[in-house]
Amino acid sequence: MKSSKFRYKNVFLYASLQFCGNIEEYFAKNTQKLVVFIVQPRIKNRGNLLRVYKEGSIIEQKEIELSENILLYYFLWYVSYIKFIFKYFTRGDKAVVITSHPISFFGMGIQRLLRNVRFVFWIEYFPRANLTLRLFDDLKNFYHKRVNFAGYFGDRVNKLMNGKVVNTKKRRTILWGVKPRILRVGIPQGPPTMLFVGVIKESQGLDLIFPFLKENKAYKLNIIGVCNDRLYKKYKKLLALYRITNQVDFPNKFIPSRELEAISKKCFVGVAPYLTGSMHGTYYIDPGKIKEYAELGLPIIISNTSSIVPYVKKFNAGEVIKRDVGSLRIAIEKIKKDYDIYLGGLKRFNDYFYYEDYYARNFSFLEDF
Repeated sequence: MKSSKFRYKNVFLYASLQFCGNIEEYFAKNTQKLVVFIVQPRIKNRGNLLRVYKEGSIIEQKEIELSENILLYYFLWYVSYIKFIFKYFTRGDKAVVITSHPISFFGMGIQRLLRNVRFVFWIEYFPRANLTLRLFDDLKNFYHKRVNFAGYFGDRVNKLMNGKVVNTKKRRTILWGVKPRILRVGIPQGPPTMLFVGVIKESQGLDLIFPFLKENKAYKLNIIGVCNDRLYKKYKKLLALYRITNQVDFPNKFIPSRELEAISKKCFVGVAPYLTGSMHGTYYIDPGKIKEYAELGLPIIISNTSSIVPYVKKFNAGEVIKRDVGSLRIAIEKIKKDYDIYLGGLKRFNDYFYYEDYYARNFSFLEDF
């Protein structure tokens, strides 16, 4: 039987070491037995882990080797998942699998036959821009109709999958939660420094910040994240072209949370200058970097896209900009001028998305299983 101390009995969860919305910590606290498979991005793939928790305490952890080769990456991912499901859950266990990738649903009928599992599909969306993404979207739609429960990383995803925004026990929008780690008092001393974190793609819009730095030599930018070699070389050339190399720290890697926190304390704002429009995936979802900025106590500058924009506006947790340097400059000046006001808005934002309360409300449907 499920212990009264824990909301959930057996959960298999996918997570990431970066920008996971404290989802692992939440389920570790509230689940009798939790198996977490941490799968890192395929580019420069490393740091994949298996963690096993029992009644809130970690009892096992080991590294899992995948690959940068696309076929091997997904093959080894799936084989590892199947091995973990059958190793850590017995036929008598009632278990829930929470995933954002349909790879876990392959052989779903056999999985259900041999293990008492139910599936929660927490769905992102990627526009059907090429054949691969069209096939992925078709696969996602196929399994969406067959899983027990579905959550959506934004109302736009919810509407795409259901024809309208639904909020039922089995289908609902669930965004990332927040656990504030740094509470600021005033703007940091030293050179005004912006922070960018996350997997780096051209759709992230970093090219908007470079010309601003060229025009404003007092400003600096820390870029914490990884991109492929082609894009890294392209951005390094742009930095040299704009003569801003000494203003930008760009190691092209992820770093541990404590190191990121230390860097963020010298920054005054988190930037997310995404490309806008419905052909970009960010338009539909709740991007993890925004919640990371909120946890680090950084007012947010975000272009006018994604499902989190209405909340940034509602709580005055930052500024929503157009995709031009002038709009970025105005946003920076406004935040610097009224920094304490934006910090107050950020606190209201964090209170609303506080992960313990937010997830308890939105994952309540799992308590009956």
